[in-house]
Amino acid sequence: MTNKGKHSSRTHGTFYRDLTIMILGILVVGAVVFLLLYWLADSPTTGPTTTPPVAASTSTTDLVTTTTEPGTSTTTTAATSTTVPVRDPGEVTLVVLNSIGLDGAAGRLTSELGAAGYQTLTPDDYEPELTPSRIWYREGFAAEASALLEFVPDATIEAIPDETLQVGADIVMVLGTGYEE
Repeated sequence: MTNKGKHSSRTHGTFYRDLTIMILGILVVGAVVFLLLYWLADSPTTGPTTTPPVAASTSTTDLVTTTTEPGTSTTTTAATSTTVPVRDPGEVTLVVLNSIGLDGAAGRLTSELGAAGYQTLTPDDYEPELTPSRIWYREGFAAEASALLEFVPDATIEAIPDETLQVGADIVMVLGTGYEE
């Protein structure tokens, strides 16, 4: 009498059935892994994030009228946006004002901005003290004001509140509390 080994197959067909189950198992696991990786790659919360170049985006709304039946019409709105390129620093005139009484702060920032290529006016003081710093811009200079956050990261960007504030300046930077050199 022959003594079969512990792991030997009882019949020839059992081997092929076990082999088929094993191959199908490998394929299913591979498919699950592939789908999981595909799903994670499309997820907006994964992957490196990048900061787009500074540019101003303006939105306009166009009215679109569609006639559906004689005598009736439907009005819908379609939003369109345009990206405005940032002007070269040499095309931007600005002035730095000091509202915090830190001696020479406005002058030092003016020198730094001049070295970066901006057209600068004589720095001055500003009353009252502001919290936080402000970057005020004339109409059409919002993108350039945003670019100046590199120099005063704590600033709030706003349209210039008073056109007579600085005649000749496209942007007025007011150093407020929290400004650090």
